[in-house]
Amino acid sequence: MSEGDPDGLPPGSVWRSDAARRWASELRTTSFLPLSRAEVEEVLAELLDHVLVALEDSSKAGVTGRIVGDRLVEIHATGEESLSVSLRVLQDALLSDHTKVDALLAVLTEIAAGYAAADRENTFTQQETLNKALLKSKLKTDRELKASEARFSEVFTSTPIGVAITDLDGRFVQVNPAFGQLLGYHADDLAPMTIDRLFHPEDAEYLSASYRELIEGGSAKRISDRKRLVRADGEAAWCYLGVSVLCGADGAPSGVVTMVEDITELHLLQDRFQHQALHDALTGLPNRGFFHTRLEAALVNLPRDAHLALYQLALDGFELINDGLGYPVGDQLIRTVARRLEHLVEDEEALVARFGGTEFALLVWEQNGTPGVPRMTQLINEMLAEPVYVGGRGIAASASIGVVQRDVGEADAANMLWAADVALRRAEAAGKRQWALFDPDLAPEEREESQLAAIMPGGLEMGEFDVVYRPQIRLPGGDLCTLEAEFRWDTSDFGVIEHADCLRLAERSGVTLSMRDWMLQTAWQQLAEWHAGGHRVRLSVSLSPNQGRDPDLAAVVHKVLDGSELDPRWLRLCMPIAAIRDNEEARDNLRHLSSRGIQASLHDFTGSPGELRLLREMPVDSVRLSQEIVRLVHQAESPDVPEIQALRALIPLMNGVRLCVDHVETEDQLALWQDIGCVVAAGPHLGNPLLSFDVPDLLTRS
Repeated sequence: MSEGDPDGLPPGSVWRSDAARRWASELRTTSFLPLSRAEVEEVLAELLDHVLVALEDSSKAGVTGRIVGDRLVEIHATGEESLSVSLRVLQDALLSDHTKVDALLAVLTEIAAGYAAADRENTFTQQETLNKALLKSKLKTDRELKASEARFSEVFTSTPIGVAITDLDGRFVQVNPAFGQLLGYHADDLAPMTIDRLFHPEDAEYLSASYRELIEGGSAKRISDRKRLVRADGEAAWCYLGVSVLCGADGAPSGVVTMVEDITELHLLQDRFQHQALHDALTGLPNRGFFHTRLEAALVNLPRDAHLALYQLALDGFELINDGLGYPVGDQLIRTVARRLEHLVEDEEALVARFGGTEFALLVWEQNGTPGVPRMTQLINEMLAEPVYVGGRGIAASASIGVVQRDVGEADAANMLWAADVALRRAEAAGKRQWALFDPDLAPEEREESQLAAIMPGGLEMGEFDVVYRPQIRLPGGDLCTLEAEFRWDTSDFGVIEHADCLRLAERSGVTLSMRDWMLQTAWQQLAEWHAGGHRVRLSVSLSPNQGRDPDLAAVVHKVLDGSELDPRWLRLCMPIAAIRDNEEARDNLRHLSSRGIQASLHDFTGSPGELRLLREMPVDSVRLSQEIVRLVHQAESPDVPEIQALRALIPLMNGVRLCVDHVETEDQLALWQDIGCVVAAGPHLGNPLLSFDVPDLLTRS
């Protein structure tokens, strides 16, 4: 309607906006309207227009009531107070002195009726929608449930894992085919049984308690373990068990599901692997690791005053059997030794083990009647001396034996094994078929030497070694002729280790060849620097037996010499007689090096016929007497004793090879050696080894 409407109604636009705003504000207090405030006011303004039309034309009151009611429901103005608020707002806005009250009441009544009808229809529609959704959901759930049940049935029936469902008392409710096949039962056989009938006697108490705790809601939520069940034929079956509780709709336990996987073959395989890991493959005896474990267990379980004896033995000269008769014969002998050792102590509380190679061990709990150590070592070697006949040939063996005895209360497994090994090495050093009892007084020295041998490779790598140079003088005259290179190891924890000890430790630690190579390279480079400075002196390098036997010796020396322009004649290699006595390859190396101009000599010379023969066969120009002969001469009461006379007579037999001596400590000793006929001497009296930076002063004074 426009301004100036008939019947005295308010001006159209202003009145319309104010009424719509007031109506929207009131409705928002009664229900949630999803439209914005402006959108709600626009809708309500349109409804006001319809109401005004109905007031002018009463025939349109019914249509207007349905339009207003539908639209209010559509915008969700459906709160409990929404209708009464709307009627009140319309009444206030439209009632005036000129309003036809009957017409207004008729319109409001139609609006109320239209609203009610629209609200009922909306409610019905929502119910229908909800019912359809519920029906659709139920149908879908039924289909999924049937599919799930089908899948469960298929898995339950076809899975290779045995599955059994039992009630809370352990009675079988349902089992799948795999469960019966695994244990050899039919489903009918299991029906009257309870599951605890299947528990192995040794595992029954544990499993019964675990099932009870699971059902009663203890800390365990599931059982996962490897245990034994009993098959229908009474045999044990190792199984992996997975056990869980089934709960009802109220959350209370209603049953138990037990899943069983047969792992009998896997268990047997693991047992076999474990046995192989703990036992020697050739003899079946415990190996070193298992022996160590058993020794530790004995120290824990035996009485503290129990007395243990640990025998560690190594077969003597076994390489001759392997090299001469073949490894199958050697293996047969090893197996025979193992069985004989077991037989030897079968009446004792004892354990026999093979540590590897030709080493065995016996651990004996010494009691009344147990043979003492001397008798036991004798019995061991008597047993080994009985021939083993292979291919009609009798083969016998002997052993070196190290022994350590301890009371259990004072023993430590690792220390006992170490002590037995130390004693064995001492027995081997004394010769074949010897035995040695561990000497605790020597333990600190033995342990220190073992530690030094262990850390020596690291010391070489870290630059802890020096090459020192011992002066050798010419007799007569006393002129410096040669500098002999030696090792010196300055350790941080054990002080300075001199040359002889370095060589001995290098043999134990396995770095003897790398030390030789490092010394040759270092000393030759240093000699080149001294020669460049105008100091002409020869370098001598003495090798240990293993260094001299090395087939690569010639190649190593050539590589060192090729790295410098220095003449090879300035190098003297002093080879141990033991390295070339019966080693043709070592002799060839010496001949090859000599052909290049390198001077060669031999040390540890004793004057035996075989050594004199070597002097005629090998290209050597000097020999150095062994330390034993030097000590014998130094201890002589006069120059006329037979030993010195024999040494004088030896020189003409040496085919012109010069005689050298070391360890000269006094002027009298030097005079004696010069009188005997030595041409080169060295020792503390003639000068101690010098570090490289002290050598130039010595060379300048000489």
